[in-house]
Amino acid sequence: MNDPSLFSGEASVVLTDDKIRSLINAGYIIAKATFDASLLETCSYDIRVGSLGVIGGSGQERDLTSEGLNLEPGGYAGLVSWEKLKLPLDVFARLGAKRSYSYDGIILLTGSLVDPGYEGHLLFGVYNASQKRYVLRRGGKICSVVFEQLPHEVEQKVQINPDLLQGRFPDDFINKMANMEVLPWMQISDRVKQIEQITSDILDLKQRYQDVLEPIRELTQNVDRVSQDVDKLSERTSELRDATGANAEQLRQVTANLATITTQIATSSRTAEHAERVAEEASGKLTDLSVKFGRFSFAIYVVWAVLLIALGALLPRIIDAVFGQ
Repeated sequence: MNDPSLFSGEASVVLTDDKIRSLINAGYIIAKATFDASLLETCSYDIRVGSLGVIGGSGQERDLTSEGLNLEPGGYAGLVSWEKLKLPLDVFARLGAKRSYSYDGIILLTGSLVDPGYEGHLLFGVYNASQKRYVLRRGGKICSVVFEQLPHEVEQKVQINPDLLQGRFPDDFINKMANMEVLPWMQISDRVKQIEQITSDILDLKQRYQDVLEPIRELTQNVDRVSQDVDKLSERTSELRDATGANAEQLRQVTANLATITTQIATSSRTAEHAERVAEEASGKLTDLSVKFGRFSFAIYVVWAVLLIALGALLPRIIDAVFGQ
């Protein structure tokens, strides 16, 4: 929540023509000797050019009573108002340039507010932004002013300039005007052309930069894609490294198994050689037995043959002995 004490609801009030007249009659707002009732509107007043002027770059004051002030294209001038203000401590003034000045290319250079309690003439700066000479004359309307009354008087007093109180230029303003570098319109035009050329060069440089920047963008995109491919290759390399490690382990296991098999084959070979020697020995023994058995069989055959022969010789005798009785 905002502090209600900071917002009392009171606001400044724009003074109407009747109020302005009454204050002027009381010795405030505008000095009677410089006031012109025909310039008073319903809630504003037109301020006029005074009797003094000064051209920027020269510092020489001009009396505008007899002749106007010629302001060349690109020229700057200082003016003092015809009206002398005397504002109460509860009234401030709001300034606004005349539209006719703007239409002619004249720019009014001054503050927009005059503080409460101010007393003296107003100081203006004007600049000719057109391509034609402009004549400033005494009594010509230079700006309009609106007076606003505050809810209460201000505490801080405005410092009064004694020169403006008398309708003169302050010395420091004259010195600044004397040392001001004012460019003739042709130089301003040349500089504007230079600025336009520089602007064109900058735009051209920007376009060239864009032309160079586009391949750089494409190159950056290609680098990003290559980086992504490198990352994928790194992942695959890591996977291959893991697979290679597993394969190496399997190779070591196979090598160990081969060594075991080789040992077993060597052992089996020695066993086979031993079995072969045993078989050879057994075969030799069988051969000997076969020979011996052959010999034994032959002996048996001989014995049987002898027995059969003997039996054949004895058989008739036996038959005769048996059947002869």
